[in-house]
Amino acid sequence: MRIVKVVALLALAGLAPSAPAAMAQTAPGTAGSGFAGRPQVGGTYQPRVAPEIAVTGTAGEVQRHKDFSGRPCVAVSGMARPFVTNPKLFDHVINAENGCPKAITIQVCYLQASSCIAMDVPGYGRKEAVLGTMPSQKDFRFQFVEKF
Repeated sequence: MRIVKVVALLALAGLAPSAPAAMAQTAPGTAGSGFAGRPQVGGTYQPRVAPEIAVTGTAGEVQRHKDFSGRPCVAVSGMARPFVTNPKLFDHVINAENGCPKAITIQVCYLQASSCIAMDVPGYGRKEAVLGTMPSQKDFRFQFVEKF
């Protein structure tokens, strides 16, 4: 009985010899992914965010594609869209609008989450994508980085 408990604890900690190796997860903005700089934070509401949350990812500066006047090319926003069949179920939708001629790829994640979606926003175009679906959760926060 005692050996079973020890093996179970080791398996939970990932130290058991029969436990599979954990796959590495890369955070947004890590080297080698093409996405550079510190993520930008947005959402359907704007509460005060602690500095350690707002400055996630690498220690680099915020890297954004910019137009001729120095403004960011891509404007990203989020909204919650209720289902027609069940108004208590919401799609969390990300809207991206590109004001520059070059297509830009962005990676969008829930704030401090590892599962992300990639969006290719065409030049002078718009793109909409569903980040996730949640029951009874209308407000959400997200972070995004641009690919360089």
